[in-house]
Amino acid sequence: MSRKSVSYSIVDVFTAKRFAGNPVAVIKDAQGLGDDEMQAIAQEFGFSETTFLMPPINRASNAKVRIFTPFDEIPFAGHPNIGTAFVVGSEETAATVDGDELVFDEMGGPVSVVLQRQQERLTGAKITAPQTLEVLGEVDPAMIADCLGLSIDQISSARIAPCVASVGLPFAFAEITDLTALEAIEPNNSAFKAAQARGQETVDGFAISAFVINSDAEGRFDLRARVFSPLGHPPEDPATGSAAGALTSLLAASSGYRVCRARIQQGLEIGRPSLIEVEVIAAEARAEITGNCVLVSSGELFL
Repeated sequence: MSRKSVSYSIVDVFTAKRFAGNPVAVIKDAQGLGDDEMQAIAQEFGFSETTFLMPPINRASNAKVRIFTPFDEIPFAGHPNIGTAFVVGSEETAATVDGDELVFDEMGGPVSVVLQRQQERLTGAKITAPQTLEVLGEVDPAMIADCLGLSIDQISSARIAPCVASVGLPFAFAEITDLTALEAIEPNNSAFKAAQARGQETVDGFAISAFVINSDAEGRFDLRARVFSPLGHPPEDPATGSAAGALTSLLAASSGYRVCRARIQQGLEIGRPSLIEVEVIAAEARAEITGNCVLVSSGELFL
């Protein structure tokens, strides 16, 4: 009796070094899989996201991509798209490929992709967020402080006041006064549950991107960030491209720079250092998110 199986690859994203960055599992041809099977596969891998590639549904795209957390399907995410693009550019998949410019059809809208190469070697990808910046509301700084285990005077509004914003996936954003405070964060699960109950709508019930701006040189920002979603998975994310895109878009809107570029380090505190690069040309433009990738493993998953 033949056994049903699918092929997969695991890629570390926003890093050029294995066992750093943020891992994503990519199912290279998900034709014939049902929603329940996709959800079960995402739970089996246990990563923050698993992606499922299918042939394009129209001439405007190169593949249909679905993204699942261990708990549900989401409309968009940054590192899964970059990791999926890396697999599409280097392996045989259900995608149709003709050159280095691709479009993925997703629940959150079409995602434009440009494969990145150095001396013809595929190194990663640049994606364009499916939506422009949407600020969904302000957030009480005291609530943020309770969630992060900080005092309210460690929550800053110097550049960006606490808010919920999205370029395809919503997060709460909180500027932290300094690196010492950022490193000292200890999430309070009860406070996150209370924040969710107050109706602040983000991914994973209530998720916070906490950040410190190290430098700003004429629209070139250097930042450190930590992203917490203890009501989802994982409790702390090593690299979050969708949050980085929204954060850079917020900086573009608040700074007045026509071109805003951000270099965001994340994951250092949990031993998976990551580097996310984002560019926003004019505040009303969609964020372009770039990252390196490295293949970790490939195999066959039996169903």
